[in-house]
Amino acid sequence: MDSLFSVSREYRDDFHRDIVSLRKSEDLFDDINGGDPALSSLAQKMDMDIKANIPTGTIQRGFFYSAPLQYPFAQVTASRYSDGTFGVLYGSLDLETTIYETVHHMIRYTLGIEGMSGEIIRERAVYLIHCNAILLDLTSKDSEYPELLSDDYTFTQQIGRRVSSERHPGLLAPSARKPGGSNMVIFNPEVLNNDRINCYLLYRMNMERRVVSVEREQGVTWFEISF
Repeated sequence: MDSLFSVSREYRDDFHRDIVSLRKSEDLFDDINGGDPALSSLAQKMDMDIKANIPTGTIQRGFFYSAPLQYPFAQVTASRYSDGTFGVLYGSLDLETTIYETVHHMIRYTLGIEGMSGEIIRERAVYLIHCNAILLDLTSKDSEYPELLSDDYTFTQQIGRRVSSERHPGLLAPSARKPGGSNMVIFNPEVLNNDRINCYLLYRMNMERRVVSVEREQGVTWFEISF
């Protein structure tokens, strides 16, 4: 596996992170802060700290998921590069790749629910997040290591365990959902900063047509992904 880690890259730039969100954000604490933004910020921080201890699967977890940076490290789950014992934050170097990645997971999750029909709508927010780190670069390794793109995560979780245990900040990886796309895989949140909204999206999943329509402007289809 050592040849897999033969390339590193200094990354000082933004990447895209696509998460569940509302198109119009709301201050959930405006009834108790008296219009003081400092009090609102303090209340939000306390709320985050409390929700970090909420057991997996409770309804409140869906709201906490909207935090662009904190959630993956506070609520650890198994994923492509994590076996569930350490947190990983995922993003993509370009907007379309992060859309293809998140649409794939929306499709897989929805199809796993019996009886779903009609149109399923999900509102999304895409954040730009700045990263300043030296990352292991696996983006050119998928021809030599096709397991990087497999839906069996055994190999990639082995990579994640090694990278995490050796305390590397993260890696760049080829996208399994968009050919030519590259993903950001971060193990140390301290290399991240300046998260801010880039755009809002709407996913319309039509179960009859077997297609997900992606809208950047509400009501106007940008492109579609079939399933």
